[in-house]
Amino acid sequence: MDKKNVFNRIKNDKTIIVVVILIIIGVLLMIVPSNKTNSSSKIINDSQRLEEYGNSIESKIAELCSKVRGVSDVSVSIYFDSGFETIYAFNEESKQTSSGFNSEKKYVTVGSGNDESMVCVVEKMPSICGIAIVCKGGGSPLIANELINLISAAYGVPKNKIYIAEGKR
Repeated sequence: MDKKNVFNRIKNDKTIIVVVILIIIGVLLMIVPSNKTNSSSKIINDSQRLEEYGNSIESKIAELCSKVRGVSDVSVSIYFDSGFETIYAFNEESKQTSSGFNSEKKYVTVGSGNDESMVCVVEKMPSICGIAIVCKGGGSPLIANELINLISAAYGVPKNKIYIAEGKR
């Protein structure tokens, strides 16, 4: 086969043309820098952090409950009011105008250009709004009350936000 026949065959075969165009587009997309913001990755990261934080607390509560006499096979679920809350540093300027005082807040940033980020002052952990515990022994009012008091004292959750149920036998 000579070069002329190969080029004619490629020219007539639309599948090969489409594949070549897709390869060229793919290479161009890899070369051209992306202007995407990190907001979607930040949301995924925050969601993962919240899940890991919840799993950590659940396992600590399960371990704590299993140490109580008459309690075994503990399963814990925690529910949060919200996610992590970040408070950023800011400067506030007040100016007196004819109509009164006018204040303007500007966040403190470090870095420059695309690497610029706000300065975090405090990050508040999510607050627990409910805890559900299923365990063997949880059907006993004495044990359930003891577990509720224990978890309420250890995690600062109101007693009416903790529920204990008897696990399957």
